[in-house]
Amino acid sequence: MDKSRKKLRYSLIYKTVSRFAPLILRKYGFRTDRVSKKDEPYIVVANHLTEVDMIMAAGAFSEHMYFVAGEHLLRTKNGSKMKWAQDPIFTYKGAPSIDTMREVIRKIKAGNNVMIFPEGSRSFNGETLKINSGIAKLVKMAGCALATYHIEGGYFIAPRWAYTTRTGPMKGNIVNIYSSEDIKNMSRDELTDCINRDIHENAYETQRRNMYTYKGERLAEGLENYLVKCSCCGSFDSMETNDDRFCCTKCGQSGRYTPKGFLEGEGLRFDSVYDWGIWSENETCKYIKAFSGEGPVFTDTDVVMYEVLPDHSRKDLTAGEVHGYKDKLVIGDEELCFEDMGGMDMLYFGKTLVFTYKKRHLAITGEHFHAIKYQKLYEDFRS
Repeated sequence: MDKSRKKLRYSLIYKTVSRFAPLILRKYGFRTDRVSKKDEPYIVVANHLTEVDMIMAAGAFSEHMYFVAGEHLLRTKNGSKMKWAQDPIFTYKGAPSIDTMREVIRKIKAGNNVMIFPEGSRSFNGETLKINSGIAKLVKMAGCALATYHIEGGYFIAPRWAYTTRTGPMKGNIVNIYSSEDIKNMSRDELTDCINRDIHENAYETQRRNMYTYKGERLAEGLENYLVKCSCCGSFDSMETNDDRFCCTKCGQSGRYTPKGFLEGEGLRFDSVYDWGIWSENETCKYIKAFSGEGPVFTDTDVVMYEVLPDHSRKDLTAGEVHGYKDKLVIGDEELCFEDMGGMDMLYFGKTLVFTYKKRHLAITGEHFHAIKYQKLYEDFRS
């Protein structure tokens, strides 16, 4: 099939989804405003909260857009369908994004529009991750317009750490549209500040004002993927969850995750995943910096390391224990030095660590593996 017929297919499917997006997302209570047709190609940037953010954006922008999406989606059951229907610009998690930037610019120069979630990954605690100047650089190089889109409520619909989705109010707003001329007259730092301001969301600050209800099942399950340090006794990886309840297996601290998204329990130190999560991340970093022993800082059992091959298939390499040192990961006979890694990220509720090692795309995963500890090790080495 020639390129023009493929492009027609992408456009027709996109416009159909755009028209029916409000109906598709009605069960989530989603609503959005819409933008009229623009006279020049544009890049849309938005905060990233759920796996259906692309459908939300399609409901706001009726003109066809190509999406930048994680390569790991190709390995899901709907990956091939997604590629056939929209041909996203796939990018490897935990890898340099030079090829992705080139493809975005190529699409824009050809007169297309592109949608980007510049955070790259969804927030674990509900606050938009601050982006660097790379996106501003890309927009300026593309020489196009820029639209900023803000999503609210999505964090409580689908917390990144959670295994289930919930229903409740969610909305999207077009914050600003900057023309290509506006972009030319702004410095890279000024544009970066505008993007960070426009797409910033702190889900818990918003929820404390609104106190909406988000109904669902097994509300607490998965909290252990993010809250890896007990706020009472300080133990790592000691939380167990069941239905809407959580408990530390070491000290007994317990509570429940409510339909409002808050934490309740006698003597709890924090009432939100945001506050506990920020504390847990900071304490993990302090623990890493203070660690002075020769042995590993962290060890996890029953993990598998696999490689993502050029055809996007998975090849299992080794299994067993992973040991995280201050300068490397060791699993089986493999010793992976941080200095040889091009980047690192997390997938699948925080249970999979993905990274680029000497141009190979590798991942470590396990049922009870909490990747955030090892990402903090890597960040400490890079700092």
